[in-house]
Amino acid sequence: MFWNSTTDTPGSLPSHSQLLLALLVTAWTGGIGLKPAMASGVAADSSSTTSHPATSDPDSSSLLPRGVRDTVTVLPPVQVAAPRSATTTRETATSVRVDRAAATRFLPNTVGDALATVPGVDLVKTGPWATRLSLRGLYGDRVLFLVDGVRMNSLRGHGTQLSLVSLDRISAIEVMPGAASAQFGTNALAGVVNVITHRSLFSDTPQSSVVLGARGSEPGGSYTESARVRFLTRNAGIEVMGGLGRLDHLRTPDGIVPNSGNREDNYAVRGGARFGSASLDVEHSHHAARDVGLPGFTGGAVIAGSYPLQGRDAQRVELAVKGNGALPDLRVLGVHQQLRNHFAETSSESTFVRGRFISTRTREGRDRVTTRATSIEPSLFFGGPLAVRAFGEYRHETASGPLLQEFVTRDRDGNVTASNAFVTQSVAPAKRDGFGAGISAARLQYGVRLESSVRYDELESRAEANEVKQIASIGVTDRRWTADLGAARAIGPVEPYAHFATGFRAPNLDERFYDGNVHGGLRLFGNPELESEHGRSYELGVRATGDAHPWLRSARISAYRSDVRDLISFRYIGQLYLIPRFQYFNVRDARIEGLEATVQLRAAGFELGLNGSLPRSEDRATGKPLDDAGATRASIELSAPVRRVLPNGGVGVRGRWIDAVKDVSEALRTPAFWTTSVQADCVIGGVRAVLAINNLWNNAYREPMSFIAEPGRTYAFSLYRDFSMPLSFSKE
Repeated sequence: MFWNSTTDTPGSLPSHSQLLLALLVTAWTGGIGLKPAMASGVAADSSSTTSHPATSDPDSSSLLPRGVRDTVTVLPPVQVAAPRSATTTRETATSVRVDRAAATRFLPNTVGDALATVPGVDLVKTGPWATRLSLRGLYGDRVLFLVDGVRMNSLRGHGTQLSLVSLDRISAIEVMPGAASAQFGTNALAGVVNVITHRSLFSDTPQSSVVLGARGSEPGGSYTESARVRFLTRNAGIEVMGGLGRLDHLRTPDGIVPNSGNREDNYAVRGGARFGSASLDVEHSHHAARDVGLPGFTGGAVIAGSYPLQGRDAQRVELAVKGNGALPDLRVLGVHQQLRNHFAETSSESTFVRGRFISTRTREGRDRVTTRATSIEPSLFFGGPLAVRAFGEYRHETASGPLLQEFVTRDRDGNVTASNAFVTQSVAPAKRDGFGAGISAARLQYGVRLESSVRYDELESRAEANEVKQIASIGVTDRRWTADLGAARAIGPVEPYAHFATGFRAPNLDERFYDGNVHGGLRLFGNPELESEHGRSYELGVRATGDAHPWLRSARISAYRSDVRDLISFRYIGQLYLIPRFQYFNVRDARIEGLEATVQLRAAGFELGLNGSLPRSEDRATGKPLDDAGATRASIELSAPVRRVLPNGGVGVRGRWIDAVKDVSEALRTPAFWTTSVQADCVIGGVRAVLAINNLWNNAYREPMSFIAEPGRTYAFSLYRDFSMPLSFSKE
């Protein structure tokens, strides 16, 4: 059941989705002999949904099959007052938890799209798949991106691709804006985004489950399919999951965008065991995106850019031991992961003599970068009145890979007159060793919660000379102390809070050692003398507490400021042989500040959510605004139950307004726009069906800081089914 936006007539299902839909229908009708997880059974994911207000509300979840509770979207939550994961204990600063219900609302395509209404978040897109994140005006590697506590930022590149985590795997997303290097080290200059995919692998009652999901949308020919199988017991559990996805093309109100498709596959195998007070969690995961088109790179001298492969393979081992008496809780996280970044670019330039076309010179570059990282992170939690936690980290990273280049010259008749190819490297083989250690404490004194952390980091980066890259060996060491301090005090129904923190980001290898052509028309050089970016962030806010009115689900208003020193950018340094040259350098002083507000109301089953942010930035040396501060924005979400019309059903509508971006470079200027989405969902026989229409009025617009237009009116449809299978049977 897919629709075309121009004819509104049923289209054909992709073959994979057709197969999975048939499987769902067969299972729904009992054809494969599985028992649905009805209210009288045991929910397969009950341990992962108990903290969600949307699923613990007696007016909503109690009427639904337990097997689908974690994805029911009767609420529009963006800010959820729920327990946070072990990645942070920060309670004196803003933290936003987007649960699965909110993350999948209106059927977004990527993790980035799921965060579109979170205040302070902007998306940086060069394609429908290729999405990076900006947090309170700082983007790329200044935002630390974690998956279940595992660092995704590599020592090459400029920010993690959010799409390397499948939306089908997500249990929740935590957004922690503001400097957090005192807890997480480098890259946490702007804040932290932690994607949670793990659910408990243990259950007091032996049980198993199978979860099947499928989603498709038109126009564009997008589809995803996923499956998850789990076997849980008191002391052991195993989970296997996988998925496929594809996008044929991006279609905007102006038509189909060339070079915008992609395809991807992912799987994960995870097992856990408990031995008394100790538990062991082992996981292997794989995600690969192939033939990812980058329409944002098309234009000027560039003909085409793409990622033939963006992939991640990771092995994760976590040991946790519960303390006893004077012994602290122990946690050790070990990770080895490999990131593959294959980038291909074709550029062309024409030669004219006295206005007469003579020849065309085409360059094809294929960069094959492989980054490997091995890390170990021990931590000890002593508890007690100060809740002391001591933690450390050691990380070893390497990066290497050839750059294959071919130059072909053709005359005006198309005949090849010259051709040459050679192998080089954009960055010489390089490595980085990092060490960090810190301590944090929290205490409740006279009703005031106080939190503080301090951490020391040392990172040594080195590029080695070799027969391909003829440079001298270069070694650089970055050392940094960071700290934070926060306080919060509940006063009746409100809780004022204040937070101060320092953060830093060590330059990546590209910024330090890059030497190569960019987009075929300029040459970019790294700068070994770059200083680490470092800064201070301040936040003052007031939020609602649990003593507020029953109809007030949550509310917050906060003001923030970030003063960043030695912000890394690049500048023009002259021409050589008519080729413009640029080099990275430090911007000495930048300031980013703003206001954020959010409120969620509930009455008689209706939910209303309001969010807004007002950012501002400047280069304090020149007084000019920075290009990457984002835009003023506001959003409204309204949802209502329609159980008399749809079984266990609900409807929702979302409106987003983003102001124009004017006082920046021409490439990032955007007009103001409104966009609207609507959704209807229901649960029938344990199957959850969702129909969403995004960009309802078919407006042409582009997200601030992005380089591509957003899709036009899109119809998306999904099916989700959770089965429970008992592992033991009672005798008749």
